[in-house]
Amino acid sequence: MTPLRDSWAPLRDPRFRLLWAGQTLSSLGDSVTSVALALAIVTATGSVTDLGVVLAAQSIAMVTLMLPGGVWADRLPRRRVMIGADVVCGLAHAAMGVELVTGTVDIVHLAVLAAISGAGSAFFRPATTGLVPATVAAEHLPGANALMAIAQRGSILLGPGIATALALTAGPGWALLLDAATFAASAVLLGRLRLGPIPPVPHERFARQLAEGWALLRGHRWYWTNLIGHSLWNLARCALITIGPVIAVTGLGGELAWGTIVQGGTVGALCGALLALRARPRRPLVVANIALALGALPLVLLAAGAPALAVAVAYGLATGGLAFMSPLWETAVQEHIPTEAISRVSAYDWLLSLGLTPLGMALAGPLAGVTGAATTLYGAAALLAVSCLGVLLLPDVRGLGQGPAETSLGTAPSNSRV
Repeated sequence: MTPLRDSWAPLRDPRFRLLWAGQTLSSLGDSVTSVALALAIVTATGSVTDLGVVLAAQSIAMVTLMLPGGVWADRLPRRRVMIGADVVCGLAHAAMGVELVTGTVDIVHLAVLAAISGAGSAFFRPATTGLVPATVAAEHLPGANALMAIAQRGSILLGPGIATALALTAGPGWALLLDAATFAASAVLLGRLRLGPIPPVPHERFARQLAEGWALLRGHRWYWTNLIGHSLWNLARCALITIGPVIAVTGLGGELAWGTIVQGGTVGALCGALLALRARPRRPLVVANIALALGALPLVLLAAGAPALAVAVAYGLATGGLAFMSPLWETAVQEHIPTEAISRVSAYDWLLSLGLTPLGMALAGPLAGVTGAATTLYGAAALLAVSCLGVLLLPDVRGLGQGPAETSLGTAPSNSRV
């Protein structure tokens, strides 16, 4: 464990302080928007399908452009890529907010604007992974990633309350305008960020740089095997998201039961991120995968018909494990992937980790209808646990410790790097 005062050391660096402040505001705005937009569409049209169309447009755009976003984040200064993405997302959310404030709800317009916002996120996320190491000293990198996780998880805790209050008073459109303002604030703070000289980027073909990122990922067995686990984890979690509300509402006490479970998850996530702030395990990927395997607990308890409070505690442990794992994973990637390629590799990371989620969302309900909800949940729990703990059989994963990042694409390590 790191001493408490040293845990906050990254914030003493003005570069990281600017980045962290901007991301905290942006994360808070995003969490407000996700709730406000749902309330606006469902209230105006009464159609869950309309909401699904808007959210799907955003998700499809983000997934489709994630790889190009990663390449451009390596080709251009990452700070400028993030500023541009913030401007695009801010304008899109401002347009959505204006439309809702004026009382016009056009699903086609909202879907197009949501897709533009998703496109901005596709460029922003890979760039962030590469920018964090440039704002702190190497010894403070784990703490910096944990602080970024705290900002995100804390925003998820506060955002729904702010969104609901705005929706019930001023209207949901103003919540989206608030989010647009947070994007503008993030862009301004990034504009003030001053980094050291940026090495010249080789003028290579786009396809070649994309292929280099994939080759580098494949060259690290600890990396791509964990990504398989992350992908299956997200696939299994879909059973909880789709089947869980039905079980909670019909068998555990109604909407209050599901609300209790969700709130337990939100609190657990923040606690997990806070714990990661001080944790410095010698074998980070071993600890990370054990923490991630806690995601099986709420699935098992839901299948067994446990009380809502017990499921809420289990869900808190699951989300806490995820929030605890995330900074450890980010740090491992940043320390072992070459700086000049990290955004490309991170884009593949995002794409592979989330790629099966739409399939899981589509199949969980029909599968439960055929095999039964309990069987589906138990199966999902087994898949999740095996995918997380199975990778620990590999010496690459067990032996990976904290160490310096690779410095050149030409020195990519073998599969057995420790």
